[in-house]
Amino acid sequence: MDTQKHIDEQHLLDYFSGTLAPAQKQEVESWIQESEENKKMARDIEYIYFATDTLNTIKSVDSTLALGEVKERINRKGNNKHSFIFWLQRIAAILVIPLLISTLYFATKQDPVEFIEIRTNPGMVAAVNLPDGSKVWLNSRSYLKHPQKFTGDTRSVELEGEAYFSIQKDKSKRFIVNTPFNLKAEVLGTEFNMEAYKESNKVITTLVSGSVRLSFPNKDNTEETLIMKPNEEISYNSKTKGISQNKPYLPTLTAWKDGLVIFRNTTFEEALKILNKRFNTEFIVKNDLLYENSFTGTFDGQHLHLILEHFRLSSGIQYKFVDPETGTDKISEKTIVELY
Repeated sequence: MDTQKHIDEQHLLDYFSGTLAPAQKQEVESWIQESEENKKMARDIEYIYFATDTLNTIKSVDSTLALGEVKERINRKGNNKHSFIFWLQRIAAILVIPLLISTLYFATKQDPVEFIEIRTNPGMVAAVNLPDGSKVWLNSRSYLKHPQKFTGDTRSVELEGEAYFSIQKDKSKRFIVNTPFNLKAEVLGTEFNMEAYKESNKVITTLVSGSVRLSFPNKDNTEETLIMKPNEEISYNSKTKGISQNKPYLPTLTAWKDGLVIFRNTTFEEALKILNKRFNTEFIVKNDLLYENSFTGTFDGQHLHLILEHFRLSSGIQYKFVDPETGTDKISEKTIVELY
């Protein structure tokens, strides 16, 4: 097998599941033996397959959509070896390895309550189907906890990180999102984005449609509530216990769930935050004058270096990829880029 050509990603998955035809099995085995690079990728995917196979809750994760997206991107790149390797590794990352799923049981006087925890790796996005038919997209380094079955008069979940919620309407069961900062969002049926990373000390809620009621402790340590309107963004600071309101450009904030990067007069600092989450990249800014730049553009399925080329051509920003430490097999190894 020519390593310059594509290997069918489904053949790799079928190989480890034991369902591959003998002729194709021999082809995959020959490809694996051709280089250490191929062996490493095969080990990564083997780890993913068996890790996934042991998780009974994996049916709640929509990995089919992610695989289709990756396959489409591989096909776009032609026979470029490095592009192929990059996206093959992203198959390994997207097909469930970005998800650490665990099941927790809490004994009560009634029936035991089963909770499902889902975590995403840096640079990865996952779609999760909730028991009521609602859908949640988890962004990079995010955590979601929900019961295997919603009971009672509420549908309550816990979020740390960033998620986009598309909630099924059910007037008899309020949907509640709890965050680490004592702020919670209550909805019936709506779509909204919520960002609650612990290190930021902020909860940023952006309402796309419907209505959301936010409850949070104010400066007097009493609970305050407010009703959000569509196309409104509320940022809550857990340290000052104050809020700020904004009218954002929604496509920029929600593009991540569709694999897009959208800038619209986006500041340099904010652009780096978006790229950090999207590509698991650490940026080292060598020139503070770069922060005076802003960017506009839409990037669909493009590699990081193509976006950085846009920066270079539009603003004269130079960049250099810094070689990470060698000797690691971590799929989520962070990319380091210097900007000057």
